[in-house]
Amino acid sequence: MRRYSGIFYVKKIAAFCLAVCLCLGILSDSTVLTAEAKETKQAYLIMVNRAANCVTVYVKDANGEWNVPVKAFVCSCGREGHETPLGTFKTSNYYTWRQMVDGSYGQYAVRFNRGIMFHSIPYYTKNAGNMEWEQFNLLGEAASLGCVRLTCADAKWIYDNCAVGTEVIVYDDAENPGPLGKPEEVKLAAENPMRQWDPTDLNSMNPWNQVRPTLYVTGAAEMDEVLMLPVGASEYDIYNAIGLIDAAGEAYGLGEYVISISGKYDLNKQGIYNISVRGVGELGVRTEKNMTLYVI
Repeated sequence: MRRYSGIFYVKKIAAFCLAVCLCLGILSDSTVLTAEAKETKQAYLIMVNRAANCVTVYVKDANGEWNVPVKAFVCSCGREGHETPLGTFKTSNYYTWRQMVDGSYGQYAVRFNRGIMFHSIPYYTKNAGNMEWEQFNLLGEAASLGCVRLTCADAKWIYDNCAVGTEVIVYDDAENPGPLGKPEEVKLAAENPMRQWDPTDLNSMNPWNQVRPTLYVTGAAEMDEVLMLPVGASEYDIYNAIGLIDAAGEAYGLGEYVISISGKYDLNKQGIYNISVRGVGELGVRTEKNMTLYVI
């Protein structure tokens, strides 16, 4: 087994089973969530590495310090002349859809610095099947007018999990994207009939779902969201306990897919931990699942 920037190649051991970001606008749009609706969420710190176009989310360690990275997202910050402002900010308004001043739209927009937001790749219309697909291919590069563009799934994660008032720090470190590395996403070809859909969007109408692989716990078909490992287990054990099958139900073999795990857990201490598992099949389409890890 070889490890690359926190991503592990895994052998399955059982056969079970926005062209621009114009979020500086002030046009009204869909649902805005209030502080009351989000104040009970777990506390997170969002670090935006502007120079590397990578976002890392942290939780606190046992001493109350923001030292535990739990999520990493590839992003597109502001391009030259429109750089995302450096500094420390807090999230405020949350929108399921946000209309921009040019008439384009973003999904799961979260404001954190006046007109600067986290949000999805822009869409030509308020339609999840009408994405500006060329802009999706720019993820990992500076491309916006100041906002932080993310995949639909990653923007939704911030929208769903980060409470109003979550601290956001924008900084520069071109040499080190972050402790979890910088994820990659599939590139969309002009001839791909699914190109105007975000491959990470779990919308039931998304045609990417027809080729999306599935994660599961090997040898535990009835408990595919629960991992049980003994105290002292290695990370090798936890990765080998998770398998991936393609949309046709065929198992992936060694070197045919990658998997990464994020979350706050300790394999040397008994406890129950929430983790997030991401798998990427040979077509480059990713799948994710929240799992519960029991260390006993």
